[in-house]
Amino acid sequence: MSPPLDPSEVEALFEAALEERHEHRRAFLEARCAGRPELLREVWSLLRSDGALPDGFLKGAAVALPGRDEPLSPGARIGRFTVLAKAGQGGMGVVYAAYDAELDRRVALKLIAPGRFDPDDRARLVREAQVMARLSHPNVVPIYEIGEHERGVFVAMEFVDGRTLRDLRGEQPRAWEAALAAGIQAGRGLAAAHLEGLVHRDVKPDNILIGKDGRARIADFGLARLHVEEDRPLSSGGPGAEIPGEDALRAPLTVGSAFMGTPAYMAPEQAERRPVTARSDQWSFCATLYEAIYGEPPFEGDDIRARLDGARRDLLRPAPAGSKVPARVRGALARGLRARPEERWPRLDDLLGVLADELARSSEFDLTVSRRERIRFGLLIGALGVVMATVGIGRVVPVVRPVDLFAMGCVTALAGLTLLRVFRRPLSKSAVNRRIGHVVKVLLVAMLLHRALAVITDEPVERALATNLLLFAAVHATAAPSLPRASWLAAALCAACATAAAVFPEHAAAIYVTGVLGSLTIAIVVWHLE
Repeated sequence: MSPPLDPSEVEALFEAALEERHEHRRAFLEARCAGRPELLREVWSLLRSDGALPDGFLKGAAVALPGRDEPLSPGARIGRFTVLAKAGQGGMGVVYAAYDAELDRRVALKLIAPGRFDPDDRARLVREAQVMARLSHPNVVPIYEIGEHERGVFVAMEFVDGRTLRDLRGEQPRAWEAALAAGIQAGRGLAAAHLEGLVHRDVKPDNILIGKDGRARIADFGLARLHVEEDRPLSSGGPGAEIPGEDALRAPLTVGSAFMGTPAYMAPEQAERRPVTARSDQWSFCATLYEAIYGEPPFEGDDIRARLDGARRDLLRPAPAGSKVPARVRGALARGLRARPEERWPRLDDLLGVLADELARSSEFDLTVSRRERIRFGLLIGALGVVMATVGIGRVVPVVRPVDLFAMGCVTALAGLTLLRVFRRPLSKSAVNRRIGHVVKVLLVAMLLHRALAVITDEPVERALATNLLLFAAVHATAAPSLPRASWLAAALCAACATAAAVFPEHAAAIYVTGVLGSLTIAIVVWHLE
């Protein structure tokens, strides 16, 4: 039995091969690996499965074997799809942008044609499609169709027009916030895969795609496999060994290969060929996110041996000087990067919750307030406004004295604070949402204090309603610089209504209703449109 390959030697040769032109890599490796077929097979396998060049998932490096076919021309047909252009070459196939006339949409086609790649590449592509087709999640690149093309295989999937997580590094001034927000979204897709019993095995910046709609997706499940307690023994059938269809997801992806994945983002147990689990993906995810938000790998070292040694000893590098990334984010990632899997987060969702909460405290990003949550909150706060504007001024319960007005204000404030408590999670997802919650609290407290003062001074109800509106206008104007334009509009409306109520005290109740409901409507509508 041959001794295990040295990870640092594999990494060094892998990086050296990347420096060579595509057509020269095979000859380069054969010369460097003379008499060592295991090393040749290992590095060649890494080159085939790697997509870690700057252009990312759709444009990553692919190792073509001699005699490969010419690219398909625009207008060529693959199943029901019409080829538009070659989008790039990934480690598991050639990728084309194509048009689906039946459903009127643009798709990405990943294609392996006869004689273009080794036989195990075809099995890898089929496996990628099988894994991704099991997932239905907005943060996972979906598979639309898989089929045969001239004895080859094609997979039709969502065409993501955008960039990768790696591309966010140089963006300023909030590069770390954008990278963390995208990583959290993609992490939710990865967590969904874990719930299906799937392990990605190759999480890295280039496999996190960010569309022009701002939504991040996790892609390239070509190295995924169902989680098992131990890896299946390696087949002796060689690199081209047939993989049974029923066990396609459980079979080793590169038979006889020591490594599956990208070395720079492998968990220690994965690099050492120990069983790989969802917590291994968690380590890779944290390494990916750490590099994206800090601009450097989490462990120091010029080669894989040095970095792996630092990872085994939990020697996380210090945060760069002047970094604006909150310490709690670094602490959460540090736990996910622990060498011992049992010391990491129990589930990826636990890590994502901490990161999302910290991002909400530190940025303007609105991560998870869905349209449904906005509608529910808007309807309930609107209903509260109706109660505040009608019941509280005598339309249902007679209000003829300031004490009656104060009592109804107490009921309204209690209902409002209860509503804020129920929706505390959605309202905590960004700094803007939290400020909106604070403004509502200030409005309620200010109303109670003013109505208490009206009781003490025995102020007429009509005048109290007018000054209530003036107070609301002042609160909205004070909050406007740090909130959307709705606050200025609401302040102007309340001020106008306060003036009208003072001039026409006999209509103060109706004017009060107009001011309160109008300002609430403005705030809710603008919040939905932001």
